[in-house]
Amino acid sequence: MPAASGDPIGFALGGQTKGKAPLTTLPALAGQDFSVSAWYSPRDGSFVDPYFAPVKYFENHRFGYIKEASEDDSYANHAWQGVSRSSTNALSPNLVYWPLDGTLSFFCYAPYREGDVDIVLEDPVTDDGVIARLPDYLPGSPLIRVTPAAAASDQADFLCAPPLLDRSRTDEAGQFSLDFSKHRMTQVEFGFNYEGTLDSSPGVEESVRVLSIAVKNIIGSRYMYYTQTAPAMTGSSWSMSVSPADPADGAAFPTADYTLQAAQGELKTYPAGGLPAVTEPRSDNYEIVSTDKGRLFLLPQTLPADARLEISYGIIEVHGVTKVLETITWNLADGTLSSWPEGKRVRYLFTIDIPERGVVAASAEILDWKASGNEGPSDQELIY
Repeated sequence: MPAASGDPIGFALGGQTKGKAPLTTLPALAGQDFSVSAWYSPRDGSFVDPYFAPVKYFENHRFGYIKEASEDDSYANHAWQGVSRSSTNALSPNLVYWPLDGTLSFFCYAPYREGDVDIVLEDPVTDDGVIARLPDYLPGSPLIRVTPAAAASDQADFLCAPPLLDRSRTDEAGQFSLDFSKHRMTQVEFGFNYEGTLDSSPGVEESVRVLSIAVKNIIGSRYMYYTQTAPAMTGSSWSMSVSPADPADGAAFPTADYTLQAAQGELKTYPAGGLPAVTEPRSDNYEIVSTDKGRLFLLPQTLPADARLEISYGIIEVHGVTKVLETITWNLADGTLSSWPEGKRVRYLFTIDIPERGVVAASAEILDWKASGNEGPSDQELIY
């Protein structure tokens, strides 16, 4: 390993991205962190030079911003640097330093994860058969295995910056902007209304409520890998044919189920939890499930043939007694929408048919995804 200098590695705070919450102050900025890994190339070498194979310099180091107590909310002259978090979630410095000579190539993702959980950095690919199934793979770069958490509230708005290759501590004052401007997941959300007649007599006053939504048999783990299509054109891409289940043998992608269900067994979709009735002529008054458990961050994919939704709903009378409990099964790959695109919102809209106890209408639409979908302006580009 090369000798270290006395200059800490830092990244510029500038650059536009989309994050989990609007970052308009330094305290908000200080709540963010991301993962950085770096490979070292000796002087006159480069990351892609076959004669100077790069050496791993550090891996999966947490970077963030520590706001000093005396600091105001201006952050133009500051940088992201190495940090660690205590058991009380407080940040403290954990700097890493530039080598005295040579260059570093950086690979970064957000949010930071430690250990074998939903976002895992894996070693560079050495198997020629695997490399052949990763178009434009950047030789020597790591893979990122992404497996959305089972609980919706634990899922991440995963971001992956294009790699920064062959950077020196003397370039740009040793600080470089990271481009976290592209959502890598698909945000999936649901809207409902109903058709039919409910009992509105005093003391009964029925309403229709969605109790749970289960997404079944969808791809639950994929690799994102780094690409290079020209010397100055780097990026990242989802693997289409290398499965985390067995990368070398071309195994099928792992599948998983995800369920949206509130702690009390009810998804709030309308005032008092009820769904709006369809009006005539037929309206588009679908109520979107918009609680923190009402959307999913899932992997972009071509939907498997057996992927499906299971929607449980009840007809509830005013005192909370469930009079009818039904579960509807709907095939996700029925032609309404065959795939989930990266960086988009997919919204499913269902009309529940009360007399027939089923779905009378179903549609899907692809929408822009700008903000993360959490609280905050929906069209705001966020600093990360």
